[in-house]
Amino acid sequence: EQGGVALSDGERVLLRPVLVGRSAARLEAIAARHGIPDWTTDLAAALADDGTAVYFDAQTTSARVAAVMRAVEAGKHVYVEKPTAETTDDAIALARAAREAGVKNGVVADKLFLPGLLKLRRLIDGGFFGRILSVRGEFGYWVFEGDWQAAQRPSWNYRAEDGGGIVLDMFPHWAYVLENL
Repeated sequence: EQGGVALSDGERVLLRPVLVGRSAARLEAIAARHGIPDWTTDLAAALADDGTAVYFDAQTTSARVAAVMRAVEAGKHVYVEKPTAETTDDAIALARAAREAGVKNGVVADKLFLPGLLKLRRLIDGGFFGRILSVRGEFGYWVFEGDWQAAQRPSWNYRAEDGGGIVLDMFPHWAYVLENL
């Protein structure tokens, strides 16, 4: 609808997303709602498609390493939700595998582009706060609760037993936001 993604040289790239997941019924409904013709529950088939150059992984962290490794082995560039893995060793193994395979790779840091954080960055850069000696962080909802706006995510993000939890799901956002600011 927007004519593709603008590149730095002014060219535009049209993307052809392929949704991959576990539930055919859910995928079919999402695909229909957004006019996406391609979806599958077969990750191997999606990775075997020569027309697919990039694999984006947004599943639970506990399932990420195996799927991303399969994508790297298939020669796909990878872009993953944070954190890359549950352990540092696994994250390093993925980074090494991507480097050895010659594929580009990256990790989502989307909160850096929230309007409030962009403004805060400008204020810091402009010296508005003077010399910052300490920072106090308080948990705030980036995920809508569902009472005044539909929930953004299911609650698994906050349950460690389901592959989420504050440390694995939210702390990585706070860490990269603080590091960037």
